Amino acid sequence: MQQTTSMSTLISDAVQQVADTDLLNSAHAGSERAFSELLYPLVDLGYRLACGMLHDAQAAEDAVQEASFTAWRKLGRVKDHAKLRPWFLSIVANECRNARRLKWTSAVKLGLPQLGVHSAEDGVLRSVDLRRALIQLGDRDRLVVVLYFYLDLPLEEVAPIVGGSVAATRARLYRSIRRLRPDLEIQEALQ
Repeated sequence: MQQTTSMSTLISDAVQQVADTDLLNSAHAGSERAFSELLYPLVDLGYRLACGMLHDAQAAEDAVQEASFTAWRKLGRVKDHAKLRPWFLSIVANECRNARRLKWTSAVKLGLPQLGVHSAEDGVLRSVDLRRALIQLGDRDRLVVVLYFYLDLPLEEVAPIVGGSVAATRARLYRSIRRLRPDLEIQEALQ
């Protein structure tokens, strides 16, 4: 029974891989439908990444939309369907960096308003404190934290998005967490 289950799983995976390759080839040939099917499962993940990076829903939507246009123009660079997700998330991360850079140069940064202790519950205050702490991190550090903790991506997938090795990404994540909260024990998070 076990052998037939694993055999059917292998066959199913092989069929899915052929279908994904055909879909990618169709998208390369200019099929908008194929491109939409490829991108559809990635848009929500890209939006969550953009929200974590920008902390603004409208700006996150704009970043994902721009990333989608960029992905359409540069789809020819992707030869392997398995690399589509990190490739697209890298584009989203770049759009977020561009949006933050543009916002920084075009507006005066006013900062977040101070909340009184009586204005919200402790959980909300902690959330605001975490958001403020994330904003204080640099773009690359924030990207690693958001990808790993918010999107639950393994370090093996975070590394190519960030553009580093797994070991370097693990070190960046460790340092970023230490900056967020110096007294936080993070041993279990990185295991």
